[in-house]
Amino acid sequence: MTAASIRRSGGRLRVLFVTPAYIPFISGARTFVEAMARRLAADGHAATVLTTNAVRASDFWRPPAQSHARLATQDVLDGVAVHRLLLTYPWPAPYAFGVLRRVGLWLHLSGLPSAVTHPVQSRLARSMPPLRNLEEASDKFAAWADVVHADDSSWDGMLMAAATAAARHRKPLVVSPLMHLGDAWVRAHYQMAHQVKIYKQASSVVALSAMESDALMALGVTPGRVRHLHMGVDGLPPEFENLDTAAFREQIKAGAPIVAFVGANTRDKGAFALARAVLQLNLEGTAVDLVCAGPQSEELHGFLRSQPREAKSLARVRIHVLGVVDETTKQRLLAACSLLALPSQVDTFGIVFLEAWQHGKPVIGAMAGGIPDLVQHEKTGLLVPFGNVDDLAAAIRRLLLEPPLAARLGAEGRATVQRAYTWDRTYEDQLAIYRGVLNAAGGVV
Repeated sequence: MTAASIRRSGGRLRVLFVTPAYIPFISGARTFVEAMARRLAADGHAATVLTTNAVRASDFWRPPAQSHARLATQDVLDGVAVHRLLLTYPWPAPYAFGVLRRVGLWLHLSGLPSAVTHPVQSRLARSMPPLRNLEEASDKFAAWADVVHADDSSWDGMLMAAATAAARHRKPLVVSPLMHLGDAWVRAHYQMAHQVKIYKQASSVVALSAMESDALMALGVTPGRVRHLHMGVDGLPPEFENLDTAAFREQIKAGAPIVAFVGANTRDKGAFALARAVLQLNLEGTAVDLVCAGPQSEELHGFLRSQPREAKSLARVRIHVLGVVDETTKQRLLAACSLLALPSQVDTFGIVFLEAWQHGKPVIGAMAGGIPDLVQHEKTGLLVPFGNVDDLAAAIRRLLLEPPLAARLGAEGRATVQRAYTWDRTYEDQLAIYRGVLNAAGGVV
């Protein structure tokens, strides 16, 4: 976009978001894109989201059940134009997806030269995820946009399509990798040769933590192109400030202090270690209930079924798996809990910590990914090594047995959110990034 065209449009920007999932999909990445796109539209700019028709994580590799609601391929939500591409399921679905992904990651971890791995990984990326008309749609909308913003680079097929289209039309590319910095296998999802090449060529790469910034620069991204951006939350609506927690506890049949977990119910998110820690505490005589809300609950159910008989019997009473819940239920859980625990190794940031702090609750996180950059140990929460069940159980016990400590951590967390972590502040910083890359390209005034 030229400076003259910006002036003619009154400074109105056109931003294309390329992201693997959007409303009603539940994830922190989706929440970030939604918050930015809605604010752009409300501010008089134009925002388009190019995404998939996924509603849950398993939709990427397994055809949904017949009863699964179909999303419109074109929609307008809060002033944001949404275009959804249809996922495909090449034979032999669902196994093809997992095999191809593992081959790409194995090549990255093999130590082979990038000259060998790069072409193969780039080819495999076309199925990550398998979509109809991705290249054509990316090209069409990149031609319209002033800035192309690719979000969540673990879906490297969409990242590559966005980067190719932006380069073809000479549009600035902004990338938010949302890089998970857990073990080597987790990091590989974001650091394959073809992904790193795009990071290096992008106009700007957005990091959500100092650790992610350092990781990007270690991969060779020019420091001046790395921008540190915080995520945020909206203010807590009045209807969520005085919730009936007793009714919620009765509804889910919680008979002890509640540890809340909000997120995908998977090993890497820390759900398995947290379940073991809660069972261990109960076996040792400290009564506590774990209430899990979020997608992929079948994975946690499978893990609990694999436990020894005594623990399995105890889990039926003390562990409540709610699955995906609406916003009101999530807020009721956060209001009713004694603490939130998200001992994850795959969180670049962790919006749910902010949501728990809004209710004045103490939190427990893992010393992994971007969590230590957000949760300050002994100040706004407690940190434990990822996967360490004993340390996790000890941290839960400490917060339950030391109410003054729990209250202090929760209060400091609430003050931190109000001071530094709002979506309005994030939006202003994001808008500055867009203006900066356009200015560098000679297109903004």
